[in-house]
Amino acid sequence: MVDARRIAVTAVTAGLCLPLALFAIVLVPIPGLPAASGFWIPAGFYFPLTLWFGVWGALGGHIATFLAMGYFQGFTLHVWLDGAIGDFIAPITALLIFKLMGARPDLDQKKNRNAWLIAVPVASLVCGLWVHTVNLLFGVITPPFWWVGVTTYFIGDSLAVFIVGTPLLRSLTKFVKQSPMYIWRD
Repeated sequence: MVDARRIAVTAVTAGLCLPLALFAIVLVPIPGLPAASGFWIPAGFYFPLTLWFGVWGALGGHIATFLAMGYFQGFTLHVWLDGAIGDFIAPITALLIFKLMGARPDLDQKKNRNAWLIAVPVASLVCGLWVHTVNLLFGVITPPFWWVGVTTYFIGDSLAVFIVGTPLLRSLTKFVKQSPMYIWRD
């Protein structure tokens, strides 16, 4: 069901992640890969927002990437759609891993921390495989850059999510739990 609160979560996530996406593309570019960054800062925010608010947080990350790579970077439609879809797939993958493991985003128990340690690299790898396989199939990158892309995506996203997302989850989840939008109800 779509309502004003869900739209607000998506809008806040997109508004927060859009400048971070532009900054990440400029700060740590990967030569030869369109709009790639070796440290994808927005993922550190939209992963926790997805774990707190579900698909609405992931949708905000998707919109931010779509706008950053499309309008501001001037890439072709398929490149920005590809990256934006990847940035939707990654946090949703992490959310599914948390659900399958029966974990919660507060990281206060071993089970929750283990889910985080598994979900982040798995989600980053899935997304890196998606983005760079699509780019390869469309001829945007050559086969040698596929390996570079997948590897840098895996490392850059995982590092950003662990470095930025971990303190956010540990410090803010107790406050976010009070929101009616928080998806983990006991």
